[in-house]
Amino acid sequence: MHLPDFLIDRYKEWKENIFPKKQELLKLLVRNGQKPKAMIISCCDSRVNTSNIFSAIEGDFFEHRNIANLVPPFESNNENGTLSAIEYAIKVLKVRNLLICGHSSCGGIKHAYDYFSNKKTDRNLYIDKWIDVIKPAFNQIQNTKDVTEGQKSLEQLSIINSITNLNNSKLIKDAILNKNLNVFGLWFNISTGSLFVYNQENNNFEKINY
Repeated sequence: MHLPDFLIDRYKEWKENIFPKKQELLKLLVRNGQKPKAMIISCCDSRVNTSNIFSAIEGDFFEHRNIANLVPPFESNNENGTLSAIEYAIKVLKVRNLLICGHSSCGGIKHAYDYFSNKKTDRNLYIDKWIDVIKPAFNQIQNTKDVTEGQKSLEQLSIINSITNLNNSKLIKDAILNKNLNVFGLWFNISTGSLFVYNQENNNFEKINY
């Protein structure tokens, strides 16, 4: 089996035209190791590239992606990839900033919204177990007949729920108390390019203006 031509072509373009410009940086990162400025937990969605949003270069961010950018409770036993990545980022890489970045039109959130609204009951997918993490956020949604608005609310409430799961962890609590870690919730609007940051004081997502 051969790689598809479009992947070979893109690799060739990168290796011949982009890699030479970055080779010294990459050699330096190999020699000195990585010291990322932040960890970003984002969604698997192909339309969202947080490195591009923040104009990142290699070495800037320690990134972890999963469906719907979720952080399970730390006592959870059904998934350890996300929690292992967070632990490694904090204990080993000593990252100072942890960002959870959700986005508009999230397929994982839509699946959860439909599932918990009893619109999807005849499927048996791994994601159905994964989205149990979102249930507390779904329970906070105010009654609305507007499905689009309900899904947007869940996208943002799920981010807050993940922050709560982080804050309930001794690892995160200690890091925050020792002023070694800042936790941020972000919501990205794909179609407008707008980025919103969660303000824990007023429990609201505020558009970043500059």
